Amino acid sequence: MYQVNNKITIISEEQAQHLRERFMKAPQSMKEVPGFISFRLLRAEDGSHFIVETTFTDKEAFQQWTASDHFQQAHGGKRKQNSSSDNLAAYDIIIA
Repeated sequence: MYQVNNKITIISEEQAQHLRERFMKAPQSMKEVPGFISFRLLRAEDGSHFIVETTFTDKEAFQQWTASDHFQQAHGGKRKQNSSSDNLAAYDIIIA
């Protein structure tokens, strides 16, 4: 399995609420994506950021998703995310 975590800094409570509302649809919407396993949205105890956890069967499934129309729609029209972003961390899951 392959997991990607995206750290999103929160600059206001309004932004946090907007992101929560957008991500509420993600678990259901992602079920259409080949290789998708799970999704979680975590908020830091201090409220400073969210961590978006997305798990796929493998790295290839994740990469195919980032190149898809589904990804573009989910990210406000943006194509593939920059995989070298400081906000993204990817992991091979060893024990689940």
